[in-house]
Amino acid sequence: MRRSATLTTSAALTGLALVLSACSTPSPAQAPAGIASTPSATAPETTSPSPTPDDTRVDPAAATKQILGGKRQALIHITEDDKDWSASYEGPITIGSGTDDGARFRLIPAGNGQFLIEALRAREEGGRWCVNADTGDEPVSLGTVKCAENENTLFRISATGKSDDKGRPTHWISNEKFGTVQVRNDGSALYIQEVGDGGSRGTFSFVDRGAL
Repeated sequence: MRRSATLTTSAALTGLALVLSACSTPSPAQAPAGIASTPSATAPETTSPSPTPDDTRVDPAAATKQILGGKRQALIHITEDDKDWSASYEGPITIGSGTDDGARFRLIPAGNGQFLIEALRAREEGGRWCVNADTGDEPVSLGTVKCAENENTLFRISATGKSDDKGRPTHWISNEKFGTVQVRNDGSALYIQEVGDGGSRGTFSFVDRGAL
């Protein structure tokens, strides 16, 4: 009986030692002290950058279509001189850098390929003002009057089949009665005249300036 008790006690102590040894062995998930753990195989999640306001991925032809549909405000850009139309407070359409509040226009379809060209610069008199053929000058110049469809305010906008240096489609702008909108050779002014044998100097593209 004494021998049996001794064996039992010995077996119990051996089992306890094995249990304690197993508890002290580092598991695969625990690196021993002083050794860096293995990096996770899963790469950190990345996100695509948000488009900026001057994102250039907008298709120029699609933007021009929206402008010609009367849905967007735009600059009327002079291809030959890298300048833009500007509606002055006094009425005449001048040429500027495109940074003043007179440089914004809306092209309003009027049927048969013709448009009203509304100047979006607010006037002291109030109301809506559109570009017109101003016959007070010689040759005929561009001014603004209260918007109404007539032979002086309707302009035809025709694609040239070419593009400017930004890929925007270019156009001729003309008035059925007085002729084609042209730019003086020195780039100083706009005027309307029938196109002579030398052709016209004046093609225009439209630069999107946002929703109306």
